[in-house]
Amino acid sequence: MKTEFKLKNSIRLLALDIDDTLVYKAGKVSERNLAAIAAARKAGVYVTLATGRGFFGSSRVVKQLNLDTLVVNYGGAMINDAKTGLPVFTTELDNEYVQEIIAMADKMGLHAHLYQGDCVVCAKPHPYVNQYVSVLDLPFELDSELPNKVWHNVPKVLIITEPERVDGILPIFESHFYGRVCVSASSPGFIEFNRLGANKGTALAWIADRLGIDRSEVAAMGDNTLDLEMIEYAGVGAAVANASEIIRSAADLIVPSCTEDGVAYFIENYILNDAGSAREE
Repeated sequence: MKTEFKLKNSIRLLALDIDDTLVYKAGKVSERNLAAIAAARKAGVYVTLATGRGFFGSSRVVKQLNLDTLVVNYGGAMINDAKTGLPVFTTELDNEYVQEIIAMADKMGLHAHLYQGDCVVCAKPHPYVNQYVSVLDLPFELDSELPNKVWHNVPKVLIITEPERVDGILPIFESHFYGRVCVSASSPGFIEFNRLGANKGTALAWIADRLGIDRSEVAAMGDNTLDLEMIEYAGVGAAVANASEIIRSAADLIVPSCTEDGVAYFIENYILNDAGSAREE
């Protein structure tokens, strides 16, 4: 496990994935993580979130952290200003791809839905979408004409299936949409589709450039392939111990798991530690 690492530069920007990195199973931010993030912000670090969730779906975490920063949503398809809740950067999936994803999912017997703003839209009821909108308290709409409509301003399409099926299904979608759509795995059972080039890495680079922060002064933490580009972009990429093998391999270091407050561990040992390297436990 990659636990030995020394910072070359001080960290001025820290981007955190939410699900299974900062919080477990859509729960609350732990007290230790809250305290560490507050300490990092007090020390002058620009702490933000980079999540597959929309802004409304991430708003409870934003409020818990009392963030007033730019927040990456929909896996990099949108950047919102936490002070106003309004987007400052957006991308969308072309309708032809939206329809192709929906049709392919339906043919494979998979649930898929799209987004209009923060509203989840799907063609027919499904237990997975019911649970999803309930956990995140999202507005929800059934539209039987979804496959026949022309859709605009869709930041992403999400497929939800059994977690154990993802390893077999994900490569099928990656191959089919190669060079046309960005396909990633996120939370267990989730397969996400974004506009090609719209990912957490490009969104984080956009924020860093806007803030005048060099790439070498950026750190990012994540757990699944939706986080890959930002882990690769950041001067320091950290994976929680529960991360997928792809993320663990791409990361500069591996910290304790989400349930063991890996975010706090990274902040305490690498950002707030003057030596810039992990202390002896």
